Amino acid sequence: MPLDRLRLIDELAAIVADVARVAELPRRICDAVVETLPVDGVGVSLMNLDIAGGRTLLGASNEVGAGIEELQYRLGEGPCVSAFVDNQPVLVPDLQTAEATVRWPMFTREIAAMGVRAIFALPLRIGMHSMGVLDFHRTRHGPLLEVVEALLVADAVAIVLFNYQLRQQQTEGMPDLYELSQLRHDQVHLAIGMVSGQLDIPNEQAIDLLRAYAYEHGEHLNDVAEQVVERRLRLTLDT
Repeated sequence: MPLDRLRLIDELAAIVADVARVAELPRRICDAVVETLPVDGVGVSLMNLDIAGGRTLLGASNEVGAGIEELQYRLGEGPCVSAFVDNQPVLVPDLQTAEATVRWPMFTREIAAMGVRAIFALPLRIGMHSMGVLDFHRTRHGPLLEVVEALLVADAVAIVLFNYQLRQQQTEGMPDLYELSQLRHDQVHLAIGMVSGQLDIPNEQAIDLLRAYAYEHGEHLNDVAEQVVERRLRLTLDT
């Protein structure tokens, strides 16, 4: 059955309008979206290039989806990152091709252990402005035949999230989307500021140092940030 875009928008809008269950909004949106296409999971990330490390996972349909987003955040590379930076869909039917491994060497090496074989990342656009990315993943190789439907889904998600933001700005006490996110990175932002101040470097270089340390030591970026904030770890330019 063809995807009914207006019906999906209505369904997502009803979820957003359910103030009594606003804390469940990210999960409910992902649960609704994952049913629209033959995929194994979905993740929704929010992004802001004006902030160093300004990316967070709004929600995911399962732990694998959340892990994919967290991995890309930690490494600073992957289909989701590329889709946002280039502001265009990045469809990867096989993550272990030479093209994919050259483009995202660290990401493709680690994602293989998670059993994910294909990712389809679509920017969440309002006009020419992108507010984040919608990621679909599969545990099997193969192209996404329903590309048109996937673009319609991304369009619907972008519309309802944008409308939520508008309403939040006009409603006292209503949490913003970053406050609802499944994986928040408040510690990372604090650590970026500390490393930047300690080493007298730009925020962009500070997040690169944090990511490099996390990758080299096999730690989560949040854990490294916590060590920096609690002054149990001090990075250097040679890190």
